Amino acid sequence: MKSQDDNLWRGLSRAAQAAIGSRDYSKRGFAEQLAEPGMDGGKLATADRTSAEVHEAWIPGVEIFKRTIYPQRHRGSFGEFVRRDEGIIAKIGFWPKQWAAARMFAQSAKGFHVHPPSIPQGVEPSEWFERLFVTEADDHTLRHYDDEQWDMMFFVQGAAEMILRESRAGMRPRTMRFFVDG
Repeated sequence: MKSQDDNLWRGLSRAAQAAIGSRDYSKRGFAEQLAEPGMDGGKLATADRTSAEVHEAWIPGVEIFKRTIYPQRHRGSFGEFVRRDEGIIAKIGFWPKQWAAARMFAQSAKGFHVHPPSIPQGVEPSEWFERLFVTEADDHTLRHYDDEQWDMMFFVQGAAEMILRESRAGMRPRTMRFFVDG
């Protein structure tokens, strides 16, 4: 704590004063902001994925899109999760085999897990991921959705912090930390 702040915090105990830290709200680059303090999911949903800065920070295979919520007077609201033949889901050819819901309590965590990837026989994992997410990234037919577990998450109510970490062989480690409101 800086000496200029001493007078401001003089009503707190010495231990409390020692524990105080200021948040750093300085302007950061997209990658640094995404990896460290995190950013709003809405900002990611509208980010220009063709921009070099965004592309460099983005974990390949992660798709973020917004839903439209329709207010229904006297009843609440209505929002579709997704339509199989529209938007990014249609583009990448992904349709879940299982639909599930989870209700979480405040200050709880869920989802510390890794999904084992499906690698074709005789192909090195790093070569496969390079092909799948870099050299032939637009060929979504290469993705083995039926042989792997892929998650599609929707946040119906509340707020969540999501942290994704790239850990596939041959892929550059990166972190995406963002906040989603339901």
